[in-house]
Amino acid sequence: MNNSSLFNLDECSLSNDLWPNFIKKVGFIKAKLAVRQSLDLQRMQGSSLTMPVLIFETCGTALVNAKAVRSYIGLSNLDQGMVLIFSSKIKAIQLLRDN
Repeated sequence: MNNSSLFNLDECSLSNDLWPNFIKKVGFIKAKLAVRQSLDLQRMQGSSLTMPVLIFETCGTALVNAKAVRSYIGLSNLDQGMVLIFSSKIKAIQLLRDN
């Protein structure tokens, strides 16, 4: 895994609108598939030190440092099945829990 980070969380605001807007953009089935692919990447190539990120604009996925996300969001623990949605265009993030 490449340790360089293109995700500057300090520049991002917290959002509650990314997930509904992502569903509007790609549809519910494709949105759920994108989350599943992010979680699959975490299972295949991640560790307890990483968490999956779903990139809003491209439907791409990546892994980021979980400690940085915990520090920025203010959570003491991130559960398995959590995905961070990231929008570089509007510099926003939203944390999702897959159910």
